[in-house]
Amino acid sequence: MINLKKFEKELVEAARFQDNYDFQTINLIAPASPTPLKYLNTTLRHNAIAEGLLGHRPYAGAEGFNRIEEIACRLACQQFGADHANVQPHSVSQANQAVYQALLLNGDKVLAMKFSDGGHLTHGLKINFSGRFFNFNFYGTGKDGRLDYKAIEKQAVEFKPKLIVCGASSYPREIDFKKLKKIAAKVGAYLMADLSHPAGLVVANKFPQPFPSCDVVTLTLDKTMLGPHGGIILCKKELEQTIDKAVHPGTQSSVPLRRIFEMAQCLLDTAKPWFLKYIDRLLINMKVFEEVFNKLPGLMVTGGSDTHLMVLNTYNVLGLTGKDSEEILEKIGILTNRQVVPGDTLKPYVASGIRLGATWITARGYRPEEVNLIGKIILKNLTNPNDKKIQKESKAKLENLLWVKRKNDVWKDETTTI
Repeated sequence: MINLKKFEKELVEAARFQDNYDFQTINLIAPASPTPLKYLNTTLRHNAIAEGLLGHRPYAGAEGFNRIEEIACRLACQQFGADHANVQPHSVSQANQAVYQALLLNGDKVLAMKFSDGGHLTHGLKINFSGRFFNFNFYGTGKDGRLDYKAIEKQAVEFKPKLIVCGASSYPREIDFKKLKKIAAKVGAYLMADLSHPAGLVVANKFPQPFPSCDVVTLTLDKTMLGPHGGIILCKKELEQTIDKAVHPGTQSSVPLRRIFEMAQCLLDTAKPWFLKYIDRLLINMKVFEEVFNKLPGLMVTGGSDTHLMVLNTYNVLGLTGKDSEEILEKIGILTNRQVVPGDTLKPYVASGIRLGATWITARGYRPEEVNLIGKIILKNLTNPNDKKIQKESKAKLENLLWVKRKNDVWKDETTTI
């Protein structure tokens, strides 16, 4: 017999712990974003699910679902300049899986970004489905940590991939889609961009536009878009049916109406002035971090950032592994994540660096002067990792920041008006 009271108590306590923890720490984990209250208080009362593609459901009662999904698809196309959108993938990993299924056969060649240089698990790692079913080769970055397009072209000509994947989870610079399109055209390959991280910047025209250069784009809304979980596939008209069939019945079945509705809300919000101002403030805050960390030459991979994230090579400059750095900062209330860096010789679980971003703090309303303080505290603790006095003082300063009331805090303002 299940002890219901015991499990209920444990579950409630765990949820309360996490909720309290979220309010007691400063989250600089790059993909983390605070979900605005409006998405937590949706107007839909029934979490219905529907199976099948838009307009082709195998059962009754789908008219409202079709209307909501059609609106979400239209908004996605308009925001990113695409011909077609599929908003059904449960995550961007499943979106990537569907794209591979649509465009490739088992064993086909794919050229993607090396994981240590910024790529993602679903871009060909052997421990992932992508690396098991397809023949991946990897391009990397140059000595400066930036993409070397001439080297990528040479590699593509030699490897002759059917698909070239760009986009990254830890590459802090812009991507030249036009150059990559020329390379793809030269070898007769499709070009796919995984824009999970910079999607919000793309919408605000603060990052290069993927279309018309890319054939397919995948993204998620729960990072810089400040939206719900869920993946989106955008593509050109000629790939519409192929992509849709790869999603359903190719890789998944039913989808929840509530999530599609929240995705439509999010896409609508990203066209509003408050969102564009949020992206402006996000990039300003990142420049503040850049100025602080520039005090230690070589600390930032590529020397800075064009986006919402950056990578610090703590092992090379400070002798601290990424794991050590992450744990040092967590002790004082700052959350980051260990991160492999270009040419990393350490195992991924240990890593040579940390990745951090300003999405969460910007959405919570943190101002540049507060970000400056956070950056200085990070530097002080990483350069004095065993100083208990510095740790105690830093924790007190950060706790004071946590209780400041800010007008641009998406957790406090249901209208999310900046």
